[in-house]
Amino acid sequence: MTKSRSIRKILYTIIIVGILFSLAVLFGAFRTSSIGPNLDKPLTSEEVAKLIPRGKELAIAGDCFGCHSLPEGPLAAGGRAIGTPFGTIYSTNITPDKTFGIGNYTRADFHRALKDGIGKERGNLYPAMPFVFTHMTTSEDLDALYAYVMTLPPMPVANKENTGVFVLPVRPFMNFWTLLNFPKHDAPNNPQRSAQWNRGAYIVEGLAHCGACHSPRNFMMGVDFSRSLQGGEEAGLAIPDITAEALSKHGYDTASLSQFLQTGISPQGSSFADMNTVTHFSTSQMAIKDVEDVSIYLLTDKNGQLLGAKSAPDALPETSNQQTDSTQPVRIQTDSTLETGRMMYMSTCAGCHGISGEGVPNGIPALKGNAILAMDNPETFINVVLTGIPTTTFPNGQRMYAMPSFADDLNSQEIADLITWARAEWGGQAKPVTTEQVEKVKKATQ
Repeated sequence: MTKSRSIRKILYTIIIVGILFSLAVLFGAFRTSSIGPNLDKPLTSEEVAKLIPRGKELAIAGDCFGCHSLPEGPLAAGGRAIGTPFGTIYSTNITPDKTFGIGNYTRADFHRALKDGIGKERGNLYPAMPFVFTHMTTSEDLDALYAYVMTLPPMPVANKENTGVFVLPVRPFMNFWTLLNFPKHDAPNNPQRSAQWNRGAYIVEGLAHCGACHSPRNFMMGVDFSRSLQGGEEAGLAIPDITAEALSKHGYDTASLSQFLQTGISPQGSSFADMNTVTHFSTSQMAIKDVEDVSIYLLTDKNGQLLGAKSAPDALPETSNQQTDSTQPVRIQTDSTLETGRMMYMSTCAGCHGISGEGVPNGIPALKGNAILAMDNPETFINVVLTGIPTTTFPNGQRMYAMPSFADDLNSQEIADLITWARAEWGGQAKPVTTEQVEKVKKATQ
């Protein structure tokens, strides 16, 4: 009887998988392409030459090379690991190599990959490729991007094999995913807003795909566009809320936000982890005007009110990591609880970050006024204390020295007390950090 039941279960599983596979293929057959007409004609050499400068700007704005390059590897040859709860996806070779790259892509193939998420050889692309954002890119800009990418040096670098569920033939099932997680996403065009706002919106919501990290995701890992830019979570890191209200709450205005995007350093802190990849490969290389337009868009609330400074600066101010005193210490629980955390900070952190959290210019970030401490979710701060940060060099030549990991030096209670005190002292956060929160992050980072 037991053997018979096992056989039936296997048969039922095969039948269900077969039905789902058939439905997935059927959905795929009815997926309509959104690419423009007249793409069967190749670009002329004159058209390519004219489009290359524009295409390079777009590739930088889209951080194409931050994802499709290893730090020490050939440009655009792929290989960067992208972790998901279901396995690891490796970015692919997008050089014009005809064996391993996209050298065989036509204009139409390239447009469909970025518009519809369908590749030439691989079929459905995984949403690690942010086609739900690049979908809104105009045909003219896609032509420019195509022209530029096809002039990169072809690199005969084989693509790495994905892991986890992605080793299985799951690409057809992505038709279900796109059906549920790929809403119509047109380029913003609000005649009630300035040209700067509209340009910033086109960059942020499209190629730059800021919402891919800075928005919550559902259980299918699809972007929750109803809460766009309200912050996300990834591998023990709380990704900051970058709506206008949140940015202005942390002291950003168009000048300091533009400074951060251009240099990776601002009065609210310095970029690290994946955001440092963005500032290194993308925003620091963008035209200052584009960066300012992005800042204006991000700092404009839903009512059209620009929060912070009234206009973007003509030139960026001199960079500094000195913080503003934008928050006041808050009282939580008892003085003895705070005193424990304060003593832990003084014995562990003050030697580098200063007794008053002032840091060291061009060497150690200040904690006083740091936006990471002021986040409602403490997970990113916990993560930094647990795992540390490697020495980081910024585009303007500044450097922040490495911060060591304290995972083996402090227990969960000590870390919770330390962070609770620092957030109360310099982040305006009254809610204590618990050992359970520390353990959660510790588990996610192991």
